Amino acid sequence: MASPRPMPSGDFLNFSDIFSAAVALAEDDPIEHLIVLTFEFDEQQLLNLVQHRALEEQKDLARSGLKLLSTIRPVVFYDARKTKPFGRLPQFLELHPCKTGAFSCHHSKAYCIVTRKAIRLVVGSFNLTYTGLFRNREVLQEWTWQSAESAETHILAEWIAFLRQHYLTEAQASSKSALAAALATLDARINAWGTPPPRPDAHSHLLASGYGERSGLELLVERWNAWFPNQAPTSLFAVSPFFDENPAPHCLAEQISSRFPTLSRLEIVTDAANQANLSRAHFGKHFAADQSLLRLIPETISADERARIERQGGNSTKDLVLDRALHAKVLLLATADGAGIAYLGSANFSRKAWLGDNRELGFIERIDNAPALRKVVLRALSVAPGNHFDELPDLPPESPPKPDTEEIVEDSLFPGFIDFVVLAPSPDSDCFRFTVHGTQLERIAEYDIHWADLRLNFAEDVSQDIPIGQFRNTLLGGRTLEFRHRQKADRSFWFPFQYAGEIIADRQALMHASSWDWLTFYLNPNGADEGDDPESTQWLDGRNAAAQPVAMLDVDREANCVIAMQRYLSLFSSVEGSFERRLAEAAKVDEPAARQRAMRSQIIEPLSGLATLLQREPVQQLADRLFKLGELGLFVESLARQTQVSERTEFAELVAGIKSALDGAKGFDTLASDYHAFVVGQLRSAP
Repeated sequence: MASPRPMPSGDFLNFSDIFSAAVALAEDDPIEHLIVLTFEFDEQQLLNLVQHRALEEQKDLARSGLKLLSTIRPVVFYDARKTKPFGRLPQFLELHPCKTGAFSCHHSKAYCIVTRKAIRLVVGSFNLTYTGLFRNREVLQEWTWQSAESAETHILAEWIAFLRQHYLTEAQASSKSALAAALATLDARINAWGTPPPRPDAHSHLLASGYGERSGLELLVERWNAWFPNQAPTSLFAVSPFFDENPAPHCLAEQISSRFPTLSRLEIVTDAANQANLSRAHFGKHFAADQSLLRLIPETISADERARIERQGGNSTKDLVLDRALHAKVLLLATADGAGIAYLGSANFSRKAWLGDNRELGFIERIDNAPALRKVVLRALSVAPGNHFDELPDLPPESPPKPDTEEIVEDSLFPGFIDFVVLAPSPDSDCFRFTVHGTQLERIAEYDIHWADLRLNFAEDVSQDIPIGQFRNTLLGGRTLEFRHRQKADRSFWFPFQYAGEIIADRQALMHASSWDWLTFYLNPNGADEGDDPESTQWLDGRNAAAQPVAMLDVDREANCVIAMQRYLSLFSSVEGSFERRLAEAAKVDEPAARQRAMRSQIIEPLSGLATLLQREPVQQLADRLFKLGELGLFVESLARQTQVSERTEFAELVAGIKSALDGAKGFDTLASDYHAFVVGQLRSAP
């Protein structure tokens, strides 16, 4: 038998606290992957999440932070029709807008934080918005797995299978590669732990709806029959902020009662402001009036709830006017003796949520004391005493006074013919270009399309060539493309684009304007936190025409090549110490796959980016490139010798690439030829 979960205390659990705890440990247990499922998100909260900052902060992103971000590549899945301009979101944040059918949406909410030592998963009702994180009354369930002995590892196996089946198959280009990398890490982790397969007697599961042929309600019925084959439920308790807009005929209450005819009592909890949207029709015809209960949460926060909020916040909210709208979704299905199923997640008490229109995700658990859990929920949500069912009209108003903020309104101008857009290198050119994928692509002519302030001109679904420098000028403010309708110029729609694999592989080099820029960053990777950050992104305002500031370092090196080379080598020597410390830290990681990932992200990929920059940037003399590549090759070779033989494959591949570049930079100068011969003779790792 699975161990029973402790009864919730009624105190508040906040995702911001869970995330802050992971960030506090990041120096010893760095974050490797972030996966987010949400309906929508606020730009600031997502920016905070990917920068590992307190989620309530109101700060911009510094350019140094952009470069740190490129190593993690967080991936965010959200509803396509909730795409906004995203004026400050950086490149290599993998945004994947999920397309759903008409009048339905991607409504799931889940947050997975993968660190070197642990995996954290949070499933609940809250979006990645300020309101969802800090204002609403929400519910969530969280797990932390660190070994095979961690509780409920079968949930982790279900989560991995869910992502692989429903998101990896749908994701395109860069978001797919980011998710695939995260899944590879998760697979390696559970394999190293020797995690046993899910137990058939597990008393908890993830429950999804709208992802396949079977609805959430069908899966709920199946789970009830498995857990309680000889018992029937008698009561249904539901917490929801939104309901069927048109409850007649066959509201959700009737749909559930048709599967469980023994139900005799229905209790619904919602905000007092939602009462005007409800009617007796939402309770269906199955439940008698004396067994139908409507419980309301008053608009005024109770003294008990305020005390709990202040206790959690250390009295930081003592003098604030608090506004807490209900957004939690809970379902309790129970027998007369209190045994049953508890659900929490994203699904409202509506047909769309439970019959398979919306994509929903939640968590269900077998419980033994439904009345006690009901009391905990009522207290946590500050539900007032009394039954308001008798106050309801027979039918709801034609136009709901309080509209569902997560209801999708169809827009005939929305360019739904577009499936996705990819940015890829242009053939035989140091440029990029966009390619649009979809059906009826001739309709592109109906829109003016811009990337930041650059107008894109498409011919046969492919844009003009875009020089690499313009990519760097749109590191911020250029994460989406704007589709502006030509007949109605005030109507715009946005699409985040995906990256081709070649750009992903080259991202370390693309994040830096030059090898000098690379050195400056790796000498002070935390410079984004400095008040006088020389790489501030204030000038990166999303305009392709923005001129890059001229660094004094570049001015100095143009004055005298010898002095410039000496300064470069001095800086590179300092960087060597930093990377040797990185290697020492990575070598301390016990689990082989995690150790290899640490070496790749912390050492191999940054040094590979420098090698690419050295080959790409213009030089006054070919020997300049030769000497810089040579010093890099010798350093990588020395790092390789400090690792176990079994872990040198990627070092050897990098050394081989540097050796090839050295051959191209050798030239005919005698001194250069001698230096080339010396370096190549030292590069023993190269095949």
